[in-house]
Amino acid sequence: MKKIGFILILGIILGMWAQTSFALDTPYSFDVSAEGYAQVMFDQGYNLYQAGRKSEAVQFFIEAVTTKPNFVKAWFWLARTYQEEGLLDEAIWAWKKVVELEPENTQARYFLKKCQNWKQYGKESWESYERGIVAFEAKEYFDAIEFFQKAIAANSNFDKPYYWLGIAHYQVGDYHNAVWALEKYLLFKPNDSTAQYWLKEARNLLKKLQ
Repeated sequence: MKKIGFILILGIILGMWAQTSFALDTPYSFDVSAEGYAQVMFDQGYNLYQAGRKSEAVQFFIEAVTTKPNFVKAWFWLARTYQEEGLLDEAIWAWKKVVELEPENTQARYFLKKCQNWKQYGKESWESYERGIVAFEAKEYFDAIEFFQKAIAANSNFDKPYYWLGIAHYQVGDYHNAVWALEKYLLFKPNDSTAQYWLKEARNLLKKLQ
């Protein structure tokens, strides 16, 4: 049993010992259930997390899932802590484990996808893009334009914001910028028939205004 667990057992789980035995010429011996030990490790990790000591909390969550590999709650908080600490590879690994154990866990699936997108596109770019989509769906097109522009500024190789920037410009009648954005998007996705359609429409309307 690891040192960290042994010390905690001595201090906080006296009531969880299944049995103790000792002799004059041997040290104390403790037999604690794996499930009980894992729960204690999780509780200690959660308390540290709540106190803002996240790097320390990680060690206890790891101890919990190492002892009890199907401990979903411990995997969840390990993944969340990794994510909040910006350790994306580790967070993706832990979120995948949560999804493996609970395939119906939509929250875990959402955060897994978010971490994967952060890693692929950059956190700032992806978060701006998501906010742009929310604004667009609420028909707040000028706000959407601003967010999509921020996403592109943070990562000019991220294709999706160009498409939605073009559509948002189209919605507000700015066909010049709609053409520009959709042309940029089609450099990434030249076979996207939907983008080709909107680009053609924007070009036609732009010609009428000129």
